[in-house]
Amino acid sequence: MGYMSSAQFDYEDRTISMSEIDTGDDTCRLNLHSDPEVLVASIRAIGLVNPPVLRQRQDLKYQIVCGFRRVMACKALGWHKLNVRVLNGMPAELDALKLAILDNRSHRQLNVVEQAWGIQKLSSRLPKGKRLEILSSLLGFPENQKVFMKLEALSRLPGAIQKGVTEEIISFEAAVALSEFSHEDAVSFLELFKVLKLSQSKQIEVIALVQEIAIREELQPGDVLQCAEIMTILDRAELNRNEKGSKIRAYLKRRRFPALTKAEERFSKELKALKLDEHIHMTGPPHFEGGLHTLRMTFRSIEDFEERRKVLDAIAKNPALRRLLEPFE
Repeated sequence: MGYMSSAQFDYEDRTISMSEIDTGDDTCRLNLHSDPEVLVASIRAIGLVNPPVLRQRQDLKYQIVCGFRRVMACKALGWHKLNVRVLNGMPAELDALKLAILDNRSHRQLNVVEQAWGIQKLSSRLPKGKRLEILSSLLGFPENQKVFMKLEALSRLPGAIQKGVTEEIISFEAAVALSEFSHEDAVSFLELFKVLKLSQSKQIEVIALVQEIAIREELQPGDVLQCAEIMTILDRAELNRNEKGSKIRAYLKRRRFPALTKAEERFSKELKALKLDEHIHMTGPPHFEGGLHTLRMTFRSIEDFEERRKVLDAIAKNPALRRLLEPFE
């Protein structure tokens, strides 16, 4: 069978003992979910309509190619015998893998974790020069090196992170960012995200802040995440998850950028002392690293303009303006 061949397989219908199936052999398995509860009720009511496809190994044990969840549901029902379809001719594992993938894709698009598993299982079995072309076509992702690298990174992450992606606890992009961390630290981020349920952009922001803090302070990222300040915020029952997320992100920003935080607090304090109304707005330079301040004024008429001018004259005489314009250390 060629890499992208559509050659037909031969099958033999058999009734075998459940004990003959090696359910621990996940060579052809793509899906993390092994919980058969959804299928149990259906199979109990109407039986096994679509027999699983198996491959008999050289040790005569059977390997599941298609229908892992169906087998597990029947096992949960206490079945001792199972009607199956066995591949004839001892097909190679590569062919069995491709059959499992194509069987899944026949009724749905593979999710990113399944694509990552496919890359992990197939890459070493394919010629390097054609790897991207074959894998993208077979697994259904764009023929793009960057996409491939992200999926490959996802394939190396702990199962808990991969499951978190499928359950939308952590975004695909954030999970890829965690591939730079140890498995232990990556799972620490996952536990935090389970509680906070942050958006993708905020997850990536937290990951970047923690990484930078850890590098600067010569700590492990997990130590930063488990510090007393973050634990205290998480333990505050009066805060909802959005409030906890905001406070943790604010704490990480203060810890990562102490000088900038101090400058922002000083600017905010002096801005309040200027007593600007809703028609006059003032912003500081980017990151308070020198540069221009911006003053914006809105008005509808000459009369409005004259009123704003009086306010500006008062602002110019306010000592808070001089303090606000002093260089930030």
